[in-house]
Amino acid sequence: MEENYEIAYNFAIEAYKKFQHIIKSIVLFGSVAKDLKKQNDIDIIIFIDDCTIQWDEELIAWYREELQKILANNKNRDKLHINTVTLSVFWDEFKSGEPVAINIVRYGKTLVDFGGFFEPLKILLARGKIKPSAEAIYNALRRAPFHLARARYGIYLAVDSLYWAMVDSAHAALMIADKVAPSPEHIPEMLEEYFVKKRMLDKKYVRLYREIYSIIHSLNKTNITIPSKKIDEYQKDVDNFVGEMARIVKKLE
Repeated sequence: MEENYEIAYNFAIEAYKKFQHIIKSIVLFGSVAKDLKKQNDIDIIIFIDDCTIQWDEELIAWYREELQKILANNKNRDKLHINTVTLSVFWDEFKSGEPVAINIVRYGKTLVDFGGFFEPLKILLARGKIKPSAEAIYNALRRAPFHLARARYGIYLAVDSLYWAMVDSAHAALMIADKVAPSPEHIPEMLEEYFVKKRMLDKKYVRLYREIYSIIHSLNKTNITIPSKKIDEYQKDVDNFVGEMARIVKKLE
């Protein structure tokens, strides 16, 4: 923890020397600021003054170039993750009670605080002076269905990948047996006919194929729930299925 804090502090001092009054505060946040044991990255936010300073394209380009130079010359650059936020944008989010802004103030540790911008915000928050606006509340609520939809889509992608791993490997095994690769719905019958009956394949793999086939087609029609533990089990089972198809191919080639 102390080593990472020192790395962050040294970077902050270097940045402040270069940019001076352009910067209002430099804050450490993330796992290092929270004193978590697992600390892979050092996350730093630079708050720049866009209220009293007019940021034109030339100033923006200069700032980005000089910041990149500072990082390039830092031996710990791979650990440093720098985010730049304007004063006006952050203030709007903070005073309306946006969760991300609130947590940055709650857990952030000040490295540089020119003119006392960040520390007073921590005091206001601790005193309960910052209340979430109705907009912030409903924005957070509106984001929830999106995350649920993305989670469901992630499950679909996982099962879909397993399904096509089975289809492709089964096609390879059937083709090496001089059979025309069938459409996916006919694969279990052909596996049964040409491999199970000849004792080249355990029937459990046919049952597994039918199960995955049924799930993927159900996911296309309805929102069914599959526990993550079950996905892990399917991953192992399908890995074994692909291994069996590879064994058959090797045996018949």
